[in-house]
Amino acid sequence: NEYKSYLRMNHAFVELLLYLIVVSCVLIAAVEIPAWKIFDQDIYFRIVDPTEVAFLYRASPAKNFGRGFTKYYEHSLLIVADPISGCVDFKNPEKIVGHFVLVERGECSFVEKVHRSERAGAVGVIVYDNNPDNRSNLVAMVDDDSGKNVNIPSLFIVGSDGFHIRRALSRHNLESAIINVPINITFTPEYQLNKPPWNKII
Repeated sequence: NEYKSYLRMNHAFVELLLYLIVVSCVLIAAVEIPAWKIFDQDIYFRIVDPTEVAFLYRASPAKNFGRGFTKYYEHSLLIVADPISGCVDFKNPEKIVGHFVLVERGECSFVEKVHRSERAGAVGVIVYDNNPDNRSNLVAMVDDDSGKNVNIPSLFIVGSDGFHIRRALSRHNLESAIINVPINITFTPEYQLNKPPWNKII
């Protein structure tokens, strides 16, 4: 009798434990985590066209301003800013609305570039380093304490990527590239990532 009672208690304990685990999982799934915290790490995007720069690119999101990615953008346009610095009013604002903007680092803060892009109607910004020899150093984009309100995501890529992208667009007389962003590479083997060949360390 004591053994049977022990088994019943054991069984009840296991059932209670399983119930608590299920409830915990439901509560965790229901907690809303700000997107910028989820993406406080490198993000990847893919260029679809032009094909000569159709690779997977590593980027660093803004650290403490703007928003993270809350949706997947497929076949979105990446418009080259005019002027490229993105520090003054754009000459091509009508082409920016609803798309991503490619700007070059320098002349003003990262916040200023993204703020101006958002005001022009952009849904996101990609900033590339103004050093074309930079093949690996992703700069941390931080708030400039100007108080400007920014509500779109922004990414930083190395100079070698930015200059190759611009060169390809110029060669084909294009004002934009087609991109998919963000790309989840969690379960993708390294050899299948198809990263830009110019950044490989020999």
